[in-house]
Amino acid sequence: MDSLVVDGLGKCYVLARETESKATRSFWQRLKSPLGADPAGVAREYWALKDVSFRVEPGTILGVIGPNGAGKTTLLKILARVITPTTGRVVGVGRVVSLLELGAGFDPDMPARENILMNAAIVGITRHEAQERIPEILEFAEVEQFVSSPLRHYSSGMYLRLAFSVAIHMNPQILLADEILAVGDSGFQERCLQKVTELGRRGLTVLFVSHDMDAILRICNRVMWLNRGELRKAGDPEEVVDEYQNAVWSEADIAPSERGRRSNRLAEILTVRLVSAAGRDIGGAPASEDVFIKIRFRTVRPNLLVKCALDLATRGTLIFRTSDAELRPLRDAGVYEALARIPRDLLAELTYVATVGCIFRKEDEPKEFPLLVYNALSFMVYATEQPDIPTSGRLDRVGVIAPRLEWTVREEVQVVRA
Repeated sequence: MDSLVVDGLGKCYVLARETESKATRSFWQRLKSPLGADPAGVAREYWALKDVSFRVEPGTILGVIGPNGAGKTTLLKILARVITPTTGRVVGVGRVVSLLELGAGFDPDMPARENILMNAAIVGITRHEAQERIPEILEFAEVEQFVSSPLRHYSSGMYLRLAFSVAIHMNPQILLADEILAVGDSGFQERCLQKVTELGRRGLTVLFVSHDMDAILRICNRVMWLNRGELRKAGDPEEVVDEYQNAVWSEADIAPSERGRRSNRLAEILTVRLVSAAGRDIGGAPASEDVFIKIRFRTVRPNLLVKCALDLATRGTLIFRTSDAELRPLRDAGVYEALARIPRDLLAELTYVATVGCIFRKEDEPKEFPLLVYNALSFMVYATEQPDIPTSGRLDRVGVIAPRLEWTVREEVQVVRA
C-alpha cells in the first residue's frame, strides 16, 4: 500500500497587477465597471503547482529538486497541511511530521524538555511515551547540559539540532524536510542523513527538498523534478539529477531579442547559489565561516564587459548593497561564475534574502544591458558553537548584522602639563 498518493494537485494564487489595482483605480473607473467586477486583466493567476500527481511507497526517500520558484516548498506545505490546495487531493497513511522551518512550533521561553512534550502532544504522542524518548532526543541533539535553559538562549545550531531530533524521534510514517537538512556543520549533516537513511530502511517515507545534489544522490532512492509548478520527471536519482543539471546549462540558449530581466541579447543569469569556501552548494551560512554568493551566467557574444552587484536584506530591511569595483572583461562567449564573498562573523543568526544584478556591455559601445534577479536566494545564518548560558543566544541577537569587532582595553595615559 502506498504511504502517500498525490492526485492532480494544484495551487493557484490570484495576483493583482501593480499598475492597476482596486486601490489605484479612480472612483469614476470603478463606477463605470459592472457591479462587483474587475476590468479585464487587473488580476492574473499564478499557479505555484499545476496538475502534479505521484505515488510514494513506504521506505521511499524521495528527493524533490528544481530551480527557485519551481513549487517545491509549496508542495511540502500542502502535504504538511499548512496551506490548502486549489485542485487535487492528497491521501497519506500514518503520522506526518514536517521539518520546514527551524524550530517551528517551539516556545523560546520554555526549556527543551517542555518543548519536546508540547511537540509530542501536537502529533498525538502521549506524555508518558514522550518522556521516555527525551534522553535519546537530547543525546542526538547534543544539548543534554542545556536541558533546563530556555530555548531563547540556544544558538541557532543548537536550535537546529533539537528541531531535527524532535521530528525524527516522533515515530513519523512520513517526514517532510526542506533545505533545513542542509543547514548545520558537516558532522551534524552527516548524522542527519545517516538517520534518515536508516529509518527509510525501516519503512519511513521521506520527502527531501534540496539544492544539494550530492546529498540527494547519497540518500534518495527516487527523485522528482519540478519545474514552473509542473512535474517534469520522476525516477532513478542519477538519471533525473543528470537530466536536471544538463537542462540548467542548456536552457541558456537565448534569442537575439530581449527576454526580460534575467536574460538579454548579450547574456543570461543561470543560477544564484550560496556556496562554501570549498565551492560546495550549501543551504545555510555558518556564522564563523566565509561564504560566497555565486552567480552563474552565460554570454552569447565575445568581447564583453561585466559588473556584478548584490543586495542583501532581512526582515524587509536592506542591509547593504555592494558591487564589483571594476568592469571585468569576458573575451569568449561561454559560462562564467561571479563570486561575492561574505566574510565570517558579519551576519546575525537570521534569514537573509539576496537580490543580484549584472550589467553587460560591449567593449566598443557605451550602452549597458542590465540583468536583475529579485529575491534570487534565501538562506539562514546559523552558529554552531554553544553559547554561554544564559548570557547570549540566537533570540537575544536582535540586530540585523552581528560583526565581531576588535576591542582594546588599556590604561589611560595621563598627560602631564607643565
